[in-house]
Amino acid sequence: MNCNIRSGRPSAEDAEALTDRILQASWELLLDVGFENFSFDKLARYGRFGKPTIYARFGNKVELLRALLVQSIESRSRDLFDAASRQHIDEAIPSLCADVVEYIHSPEGRLKDRLIDWLDIEAEDGGPSMRGWAGEMAIERIRQFMGDASKRGEITLSDIDKASQFLAAGVIGHGRMTKVEDTFDRAPHIEWARGYWSMLKKAFAT
Repeated sequence: MNCNIRSGRPSAEDAEALTDRILQASWELLLDVGFENFSFDKLARYGRFGKPTIYARFGNKVELLRALLVQSIESRSRDLFDAASRQHIDEAIPSLCADVVEYIHSPEGRLKDRLIDWLDIEAEDGGPSMRGWAGEMAIERIRQFMGDASKRGEITLSDIDKASQFLAAGVIGHGRMTKVEDTFDRAPHIEWARGYWSMLKKAFAT
């Protein structure tokens, strides 16, 4: 006899875990078939979920994909900045830049970029701009990062808010304009970021 079987409604923890499983399976399926061919029928078969279980959490494909994108971007951003926070800011920013460029050109990063465009242009459900949200979140992460570095005495800037906007725009723009070969080379991106960061520090010197 299995004494661990529970009856009744699932706990909040179980419900959250199931939602995470659905989102994880959704991302794996997206990488395999692309978002144009993504459907709840395929997700139910792939993840072995009942369709009512999926619909109980997400009303439609757009709602699920938007939730998936938010979770994925927040998780990736958290990982990047957690790693950067263990370095002096003058070393962290070039390394962070290389990480961002590598991710932008990865299969996962390219899929996210296409998914953002699809949600913003083709979904037509009146939802928020995902491109705008992602940009605002990146700026806020950098603002917090710079603020912490300032408290540690690593930098002194006249306007952290504006410096954060310039850094976010510069790094993301550099990543989008860069051609990446099959074998990613971090060195040129680190070199570019050192120069860009040095320029920003001079521009916003107190």
